[in-house]
Amino acid sequence: MFEDFTPFIIALVVTFSFMICVAIWNSLNAPQPPEKAPPIEPGPSRTREILARFSEFYMNLNPEGEMIFDIDLLPDPKQHIIHALYVGFDESENDDEKSAIERGLRAIVRFQERVGELPIKKEMSEIEKNLIISNSEENITNTFDSSNVNILSEEEFQRFSDLRDMELETHFQHLKIQTVEEQDL
Repeated sequence: MFEDFTPFIIALVVTFSFMICVAIWNSLNAPQPPEKAPPIEPGPSRTREILARFSEFYMNLNPEGEMIFDIDLLPDPKQHIIHALYVGFDESENDDEKSAIERGLRAIVRFQERVGELPIKKEMSEIEKNLIISNSEENITNTFDSSNVNILSEEEFQRFSDLRDMELETHFQHLKIQTVEEQDL
């Protein structure tokens, strides 16, 4: 059939040479394989860091009585702190840790939206005012600076107080924490 195989062999050599050149080109220009992630260094978890920041912040805040603060004051977003409290409760190994998480939940619900820059406090009742007047010597040493607090009427404060109490109840139900009233039943 073919008397001379030379053109066929030349075509095969050129084709294979071209394919080898393309393979070399592709291997030189191929993206580098992804590097292995560095090993995780031991240390406090993100949850513990959030809880430590919130605990230190709340201790420095030193709230008096029934005060409610704005969530913008928190060192981390409120949902992150709540999530960290939930994880901390699930990971707690003894009753002391669980009661610390419960105190943390009672503290975090004292931060609500739309409170404003200054914390809010309920207006004093007549009985409280009379007690302060009757203890005037004690009043001199323990004066309350109301310039850093918005004092609300009892009805206005009750709205924020109801939100706080409902939120706390939701957290306790979620974690199946029994309150003192529920334990007595």
